[in-house]
Amino acid sequence: MRRILWVTFVLLTIGILGPSVFGEEERWIRIGLIQNQSTLELTTFQAGEQLVAVIDGIEQAIPFEGTQLIFTWDGQQILVNNVPVSAGRIILKPGTSLLGWNQRRYRGELIVTAINGKLQLVNRLLLEDYLRGVVPKEVPPAWPLAALKAQAIAARTYTAASFNRHGKDGFDLCAATHCQVYGGADGETPMTDEAVLETAGQVIVYNGKIISAAYHASSGGYTKDAAGVWGFSTPYLVSVPDWDQNSPYTAWNRALDWNQVQGLISRSYPKIGRAYRVVPEAYNSLGYCTKIKLLGDLGTVTVTAEQFRVLLGLPSANVQLGMVYGPEPWIHLWWVPGRNYPEAIILGNSATGMTVEVLSPPWDQPDAWAWLRDKEPVQLVIKGAGYGHGVGLSQWGAKGMADAGFNERQILEYYYKGVRIVSLDEVR
Repeated sequence: MRRILWVTFVLLTIGILGPSVFGEEERWIRIGLIQNQSTLELTTFQAGEQLVAVIDGIEQAIPFEGTQLIFTWDGQQILVNNVPVSAGRIILKPGTSLLGWNQRRYRGELIVTAINGKLQLVNRLLLEDYLRGVVPKEVPPAWPLAALKAQAIAARTYTAASFNRHGKDGFDLCAATHCQVYGGADGETPMTDEAVLETAGQVIVYNGKIISAAYHASSGGYTKDAAGVWGFSTPYLVSVPDWDQNSPYTAWNRALDWNQVQGLISRSYPKIGRAYRVVPEAYNSLGYCTKIKLLGDLGTVTVTAEQFRVLLGLPSANVQLGMVYGPEPWIHLWWVPGRNYPEAIILGNSATGMTVEVLSPPWDQPDAWAWLRDKEPVQLVIKGAGYGHGVGLSQWGAKGMADAGFNERQILEYYYKGVRIVSLDEVR
C-alpha cells in the first residue's frame, strides 16, 4: 500500500500470455531480490543444515559450517565461504528450513549469478507462494477478507500481465515498488494466506485477455481514466466514484521549500534554467490541476499533473497550488480552479500567519507580476487528495466496499469495467 505503483504503459495492451509463462501443472515466478553486489550473505537458520545446489547443471551438496554462506566473485568464478564453486549460476534448494537473505526467509530456491563482475540474487518460487509474500505488503492483513481477496486476484493478474518485465536482467519481476512489494515468507499472515488460497489461480480478463490490473492506495474521491494519466484509453480502466471516504489520504497538505523544488525542476528540466514560478495551466471537473507550467529564466515547460507528482514525490496528482513569496511581509498566491491567474493574494505576517490584507492587482496588464520584483519564492504550497496514480482498483475503496458487504468479485468488477474473473488455466 505505501507506495506509488509504477505501471509500464506497454503492459496495458498485453493480451494472452505466451506459452512459456507458467508450467502446465505448476506455475513458477522469478523475483529479483538484489543486484550489483560484491558480496552476498545467505542464511539457513539452522546449524548443520545440508544444502543441495545445482552447480553447472549438476545437483551436489554444499559443505559448510554454521548457518551462513558468503558468496563473492574472484574475477573468474563464484566463491562460497572462500571456496571456488562455479563460474555459472548456483541454484540453492532449501533443506528442512527455508533459506534466508537480509534477515528474511524465502520459499523456493535462491539463485546466485555473477553478471558483469557483480552478484545477483533471485528467488524462484511458486506463483501462489509469491503472492503470500505480496498481499500483506500491499494491504493491512486486518482488513475484511473480501478486500484481501480482491487484492490477491489483482496482484495475481498484475503478475501474469507483467511476467518477464525484467527479462533482460534474468528474472521476471523485482521485489520493490517498481513491480510489487514482496516480503518473502516472514511477511505472510493467516488472513492473507487465506485470501490467496481461496482465490488460487483466479485472474481478471477483458474480452478473454488478461488485463493490466493497475491498483493504488486511494483516489481521493474518483478513480482516474487511464487516458488522463498515461495518455491513452483502456476500456476497463475508467473513472468511477471511489469508496475511499475513510482513507487517511482523502485530504493532505504540503509546504515545500522553494530551493528544494527549484533543484528538482532544474535536474529534470535543465533547459528552462533557474525555475522561478509554478503555474496551473488546466483543471479537471474536480478542480485539480491537469497541466502545470514550470517557468524558468531560460524558458518554460508544461508537464502533466502525473509528471508533477513524480517530480516532487507527492502522494497523488490531485493537486491545487499556491506559492509564498518573501521576505516579510509574506505574500501568498493561491490559484483558484478555472482561472489562469491567482484570484486571491494574501498579505500575511509570515508564510502561515494571519491574513492582513487581500490584494487584487491588475492581472490583465503586461507587467502584472512586476509588483513582486522585490520578492523571491519561499514555498510551494499544495493541497491534495488521494495516494497513488489513481487508476484501477482503489485499495481503500475495496475496504470500503467490503465493509459495506460486497464480495471480491463485485469489488473488482466495479473498479475494472467490463471484466470477468476466470481461472488462469482458461486463459492459457
